[in-house]
Amino acid sequence: MQLELVWSAQLPLHQLRPWLREQLAAHGEPLRWAITAVESTSDQSRKLKIEAVLVGSET
Repeated sequence: MQLELVWSAQLPLHQLRPWLREQLAAHGEPLRWAITAVESTSDQSRKLKIEAVLVGSET
């Protein structure tokens, strides 16, 4: 599965991993995942590209 998520400037780095796992859990149980790209946006947030293998995913 591939996802694009917006990492808000208000979310500190130390909270990124739990937030990502929460986002992935909405689609199934994460078996493994990786951040494959990070792009800056004009509003100080970042766009993350995530690739994941999920257990119980319908995709």
